[in-house]
Parts: sequence; C-alpha cells; structure tokens
Amino acid sequence: MALRYRNQKQRRTTTYVLIDDGFDELEVIYILHKFRCAGLLIKSVSLFNPLVFSRQGVGLKADCQLADRPINPEQDFLLVLPTGGRNGDMLRRDARIKTLLCDVSKGNGRIAITNADSQLAQDVAQLMQNRPAYQPQINQNFNDFIDTLAYHIAPAF
Repeated sequence: MALRYRNQKQRRTTTYVLIDDGFDELEVIYILHKFRCAGLLIKSVSLFNPLVFSRQGVGLKADCQLADRPINPEQDFLLVLPTGGRNGDMLRRDARIKTLLCDVSKGNGRIAITNADSQLAQDVAQLMQNRPAYQPQINQNFNDFIDTLAYHIAPAF
C-alpha cells in the first residue's frame, strides 16, 4: 500500500511579507518568526533594496526584491501587508503594489493586512471586492491575529 505523504508532495502555500524602509521591526520579525517556527514557507520581499532598515534603524536582509518578481499571481499564496511604522504609507505610494493587488484579485492569492483602520486597508478593500482581505477583528490581539493567519495557511494533513 502506497503512503500518500511519501509518494506525493503536498502543495504548500507560500507567504510573502512586503517591507520597505521604515517598517515596524516588531511586527515584521514576529510574523516571520511565527510562520517559520510553524514550518510554513514565508519570504520577506523588499520594494527596492535587498537590505531594508526599520524605523529604529535595524537592518533586515530581505529574501528577495519585488523587481525579481517572486510572486506568481496564478499560484496559491498569501501576501501580508504590514502597516506599522512608515511601511503602510510606502506600500500605498508604490504603483507596483497597486498592480500587484489587481493581479492578486484576479488570481488565486489572498491578502492579509495588519491594521484594518489604515488607508492601505481601505485601498485593499476597494481592489479586493470579490475576496475580502484577512485583517484583525475588532479588539483582536496582534498575536492572536498572526496565529489565526498561520492556522489558515497550515497544510491540512
């Protein structure tokens, strides 16, 4: 009798975290840490440079750059948009992000945003009318929100 887990690789959803200079280091590092500890595929994607600095000056080497086109809108993935620090404003101003969000709304990807009250969340809501983005519920703790995201992405065995 063939065992399913030995003969077939299970498709795993990849998560991408978009970051730029001025990001909130606690928010981004916590997301990366929780997903990697759970054994989930997660990559940090910078908008421009491979080395990105937080609002406190902490440097983070991103796994890839947006110019490398690491995200394929036709595949199943989760795109996390952290809004802490200046990151939300930087993502909102970049024209490539709006194009990426339009591609996500047409493809199989999903979006998660860390602050439902931000202007970026309003922009995402307008673009993703057919599929709402994951966002924290009213009075939901940030840690609980990230745990919920990881639970949604974790492969079912």
